[in-house]
Order: sequence, then C-alpha cells, then structure tokens
Amino acid sequence: MKGKVRSFATVSSLLLILTLECAAQDNLARVVRQHKPYTTTVALRFSKKDQNLILRTFSLIAEPNGHATGFLVEDGLVMTSYHVVSGKLSADKKKLLGFKPNDELQVKAYVNGCEAKVVRVDEQADLALLSVCTSKPTQRITFRRTPSRDEQLFMIAQPGEWKVVRRGSFSGLSTFGGTEYWSAKIEGQDGFSGSPVYNQDGELVGVFCLYDSTRGVALLSSGEKAQQFLADYDTSVRSQP
Repeated sequence: MKGKVRSFATVSSLLLILTLECAAQDNLARVVRQHKPYTTTVALRFSKKDQNLILRTFSLIAEPNGHATGFLVEDGLVMTSYHVVSGKLSADKKKLLGFKPNDELQVKAYVNGCEAKVVRVDEQADLALLSVCTSKPTQRITFRRTPSRDEQLFMIAQPGEWKVVRRGSFSGLSTFGGTEYWSAKIEGQDGFSGSPVYNQDGELVGVFCLYDSTRGVALLSSGEKAQQFLADYDTSVRSQP
C-alpha cells in the first residue's frame, strides 16, 4: 500500500512539473507575440564620402546594401545600435560591399521604405535613436536593470523580411575591447545589431551590440543604459522652446 502511495505521489509531482513548464512556455509565447510587432528592419545604404556629382546622383537611387535591426520605443521613434548608423565598417565588410579599405563611408538608414533621421546617439553605450515615418502605438517599455544569472532571455531580430527569435540565458558582466557589456548565451550574427533582448516578463534586458564568437556570447548594451539614453532624449525634447 505504501508503495502505491509513493508511486501516486511521484506521478502527481511529475504532472505538476509538466503543468508548470507548459504554463511557462505559454506565457513566453504570449510575451514574444506581444513584442514581435515592435521589432523592425533598419535598411542601410552605404556610399563613399565626397563622391563626384554622377556617383552621388546614382547613390540616391541605389538599393540598400546592408541591414540591421531596431525596435519602436515611442510612436515614430526607433532604437538601434550606434555603430549601425555610424558608417564605420571593418576593412573586410568594406571589401564585400565593393569599397576600398581606406574609403570613408557615409550611411543612410531607412525604416519601412522611409528615410530615418538620427536624432540622438551615444557612442560609448552603442545606442542610437531614429525618427521614422512609422506611426504605430507602442506599449510602454519596462526595463530590467539587474538581471539574475541564468535568467531566461529571448531576442527578436529582423535583418530582412522575416523576424528571428533566439532564446538563451543571462551570463553577467563582460568586457570586450575595453568596454563593459551585459553578456548572454544567445547566438548572434550579422544583421542582429540593434535587436532588443527581453526576459520572460517582457522587460528589456539590453540591446544586441555584437557577438563574441570566442566565448560564444552576445554582448548587450544594458537595459539600464538604454533607459537612461531614452530618458535623456525625452528631457532634451521637453527642454526645447
């Protein structure tokens, strides 16, 4: 009889665990669906600085030759990475686009086919804000200031037509090239720069900056930096006459 009671208790415990896991998965799927519409492609058109008139005219009608990701933070305002709109590319990427290693480049950004205007940048935090023609009500962003180690995360990227969702976990503070980042065990690739990274409650943990393939971690500008960056922009707008 005791054996049957123990067996029943074991089965009940397993069913409870499975129920909780299913509920967690359902909640994650709901949160992902809520945030997907706010992620967008940032199309980029790189061109050489100081071009002659003919080349400059041609560049105005050329198709975008690069793509990154951004996300709506307010109506008509998209956040992405600073390096996305800086025009600074490695020698290898310049070569892929048909430029010479020493060429100085300029870049124009487009969201939903409209040229975006860079309204604020923070080079150190690797963040930029773009004013875009898209008009879509956005839910108020909540920020995760102090993530827990191994906290479950997900990233939404859209370097082209399709959105990509990658799951992973928070790793902690990391230093790369003398700069401090949050790090997460999430696989990244070209075009993911500027992607938002959330926890399972939909709080913004950070913005994807780059992928450290040596350690296998994504490096993020923290949610705290993104929150301060947005607050500074709002303050500057309110202070304008």
